[in-house]
Amino acid sequence: MKRILFFCLIFASLLGAAELRVVSLSPALTELICHLGRGSVLVGRSDVCNEPAAVRRLPVAGRFAVPFVEKIIALKPNLLITNDFVNPGVKVPFERAGIRTLQLPCRNMQEYRRCVEILGRELNASEAAAKELKRIELFGAEKRKKLNLRVLWVVWDTPLMTPGKYSHLNEIIELAGAQNATGKFELEYLRPSLDKLLKDRIDVIIWSASSSGWKQRRVWKKFQAVQKKQVYADFDQDALLRPGPRLPEAVRQLRKILEKWSK
Repeated sequence: MKRILFFCLIFASLLGAAELRVVSLSPALTELICHLGRGSVLVGRSDVCNEPAAVRRLPVAGRFAVPFVEKIIALKPNLLITNDFVNPGVKVPFERAGIRTLQLPCRNMQEYRRCVEILGRELNASEAAAKELKRIELFGAEKRKKLNLRVLWVVWDTPLMTPGKYSHLNEIIELAGAQNATGKFELEYLRPSLDKLLKDRIDVIIWSASSSGWKQRRVWKKFQAVQKKQVYADFDQDALLRPGPRLPEAVRQLRKILEKWSK
């Protein structure tokens, strides 16, 4: 009798997993779902969910944190995953339609680990989640010699925006073994003065602003990093900016570039 009950529970669990239908509006979490081997449960995505390439074939069901309510309901998911909602009240029609919403902030590696744990449970992927947590733990424990490099990360150039101490980008710079030139500010992001930055020592500039302003605006040519051609601009921004499965390798690539410039 116990054996029959055991197999019934296993069958019910597998049946529940097969029936799971998920819409994800978070690029990082969409990547994570696929990384955990559960990409088959996805039935919709946001317009910026673009990795892995297979998800681009899914219907677009919203923008980041902005669901297209009618579209999502038509897709008949039973779970909607997002980092946040621009309008929290948008959850009401989903609740009425029997669609559960799961809000998972994913702004840094600590929150990413929490997302791995939760999605491992939610998506019946506990074994894959445990493997991912171990991989991230080993990545964080890698021994990296500190580099004598001060890095200015330009998130936006007009107006200028750079990462402070509490940003994910500060975390990336430190994981790569360098020092964030604006990391002393106890903020997530800030708008520093270009004049003050020119008086500081800037060895490397990471440029993720949307234009090549460091080539076009004369003021950037005054920076030592630009004069030495130590500007990191040609990189996969999604891999480096998203706290997701591709981040460890993206940080390692950044580290290689910084090591070359630290010699």
